[in-house]
Amino acid sequence: MKRFILGFLCFGSALVLSQAGPPNIVLILADDLGRECLECYGGESYPTPNLNRLAEEGTRFEACYATPMCSPTRVMLMTGRHSFRNYTEWGRMDLDQSTLATELKKAGYATAIFGKWHLGGWDAAPFGPTRVGFDRFATFDYEKVVREGGEIGNQYWSTEVWEDGRNFRLDGYAPAYYHEHSIDFIRRHGGSENASQPFFLYYPLVHAHRPFVPDDETEASAADQTAKNGKLEHFPAMVTYIDKVVGEIIETLGSSGQLENTVVIFSSDNGTDNVNEAKELRSKYRGIKVPGGKYLPTDLGANVPLLVRGPGVRAGRVVSAPVDFSDLMPTFCEIAKMAPPKVTDGQSLWTMLQGGPETSHDGLAITWGVFEHSSKKYKDPRTYRDELIHLVRDERWKLLSTGALFDLKSDWQETQPLPAE
Repeated sequence: MKRFILGFLCFGSALVLSQAGPPNIVLILADDLGRECLECYGGESYPTPNLNRLAEEGTRFEACYATPMCSPTRVMLMTGRHSFRNYTEWGRMDLDQSTLATELKKAGYATAIFGKWHLGGWDAAPFGPTRVGFDRFATFDYEKVVREGGEIGNQYWSTEVWEDGRNFRLDGYAPAYYHEHSIDFIRRHGGSENASQPFFLYYPLVHAHRPFVPDDETEASAADQTAKNGKLEHFPAMVTYIDKVVGEIIETLGSSGQLENTVVIFSSDNGTDNVNEAKELRSKYRGIKVPGGKYLPTDLGANVPLLVRGPGVRAGRVVSAPVDFSDLMPTFCEIAKMAPPKVTDGQSLWTMLQGGPETSHDGLAITWGVFEHSSKKYKDPRTYRDELIHLVRDERWKLLSTGALFDLKSDWQETQPLPAE
């Protein structure tokens, strides 16, 4: 009888969602935050209570694949297509493609992006975010920041911000500015005037990308988690900031009466950084100290966190089936009750999120590497040769284009490639 009642309640939750209008969607994307930094994935170095809550109240994916580089991941996320099809060069994308925002606008969603765009389109108006379907935006020209500030520039203080078609030099902490815009956007759509229109908020964080520059408040709260080696000491505060803003987004959705009608997704573009001030960074994960995996085809580089909470989403579930960022386009379209673009490579996760059986691709194929005008970090990170790198995996096995084959069940660190037979 208990099993019947539980099944009936789950069915009822999905039925209410199907009969109501489409829910809001909030997508929070961390920058350079590997799974080893989250307690809900086995991380032991940094407290992440709000991300833990998201996992407990929603579904956690054990094998979500992005590319281990920022730009290709963001193109795949926006378009639902694997990067070997449509990635052109670092920091840019073809703005005439279907994107999450253009598709959701067709379904009547208000759309906004506040944070790190990193896909170009600043040469002429209408600018990049507007071209791909966002009604509102506040972001920055990452390429210009790099040109002005060296290898990675300063994305945190005194940043030149682009907001809804105008640009200006921000006197203050840029991540806080994007966060305020995100909070305000949610509150405005919780009012009676806009309550009938669903919204899509894309909130790509600047944290925890180098340089590690926390705000003063977060640095003080993370002082007991001190790492060593100069600027590296600020990394714990970067993780704390990410967890804090996730908590404030959830709190704002709750206080505005929208939490139970909003699908909240949290992920990261790739693994944690491991060069320059991050070279000596080690985080305790599953009982051992591990480096970041950015740039590398290891699971700490390409297997990123994915947490989903929302109406109809099964709470406390852990999904082992491999998925990737191309799956978010068809998932969002199904949430919005519309068909995805025909060119999408992914498959919807929505049935699985509602408690359906685990399904996955026949085998995930992730490709990244050198493209025109890219910097040397887009070469093979081990040899710096001009070549693409490929990985293919299923639930147990992982094959690299080098010929290395790993059994992830017994060797999750990928230290012992199996001999060729």
